[in-house]
Amino acid sequence: MYLRDELAIIFIHVQKGIEMIEILNEKRILLLEDSDEFIENIISLFNMFVKETLVAKDIKSALKIYNEDSIDIIVSDINLKQENGLDFIQDIRQTNREIPIVVLSGYKDEEYLFRAMTLNLSGYLLKPVNFKSLVEIFESCAKKIKLSLMESVALKDGFVYNKELKTISKEKETFTLNKKEILFFDMLILNKNKVITKEMIASMVYENENMSDSALNNFIMRLRRRFGKSFLHTIPDVGYKLIV
Repeated sequence: MYLRDELAIIFIHVQKGIEMIEILNEKRILLLEDSDEFIENIISLFNMFVKETLVAKDIKSALKIYNEDSIDIIVSDINLKQENGLDFIQDIRQTNREIPIVVLSGYKDEEYLFRAMTLNLSGYLLKPVNFKSLVEIFESCAKKIKLSLMESVALKDGFVYNKELKTISKEKETFTLNKKEILFFDMLILNKNKVITKEMIASMVYENENMSDSALNNFIMRLRRRFGKSFLHTIPDVGYKLIV
């Protein structure tokens, strides 16, 4: 009896681990950290779970990466040499309440922890990072990402994008999407508070195949013909932004 119960518990943990890996293996982490030694050690650990870890050593660089790339998880040290990582997180939270954010620190600081409580964090990691704690943190991030993927997003003019089914519907009609359209809407909604640059579309939607300006214009024109013009705002020579 006890053996069967133990095996059931092990099976549940294995299934959770597989699900976490499936959710995270195409995701990107933004790491804000100014210690070269720590960066070198932690990236190999992070990349066991995610597709890529992008590194910034100061807040200005972190904001540049966040605004120009598709970022799924943020990990930020609190005690930077000249700055406070919580200032960066607070800036992000002004426009994005959904993205999982984890803070790093070399020690527990009650003042920082109290301030961090208001920032909707997915976890708090103490240095040196314990692997078990890291797994638990990534499980929390994967759960948050999964919940966000299950939601439907209301577009303009009565259209609704189902992030789980990868379809758009309006009243009783459902529209199927091709691969590029799915990748575009996923990227657009994941970055709904940011401008989607042409470079991001080339990387995430066209997957670095040749994307001419005319090909992109035709792609956007087809979407607007099907789902209306008002859900997508054009920023000349830069890219697009979702209007909800």
